[in-house]
Amino acid sequence: MSKAEEAKGTPKAEAAISRYSKQQLITANRFAAADKDILAVTLDNDMTYTLDEAERAVQAFKVKEVN
Repeated sequence: MSKAEEAKGTPKAEAAISRYSKQQLITANRFAAADKDILAVTLDNDMTYTLDEAERAVQAFKVKEVN
């Protein structure tokens, strides 16, 4: 096993993943205006999210069936 593979399972590797508040994600240039609106509605104010989690929240909202 390589050192890179070993590092994936360690707490240090997990700590290196950046997490952002809802407000930080909404103000980021990474997301389009419509996606920022979705983030404002779907994310919790008291939690932090990785960029991947935020993108998955946007995609899940977009494919959600309208009743």
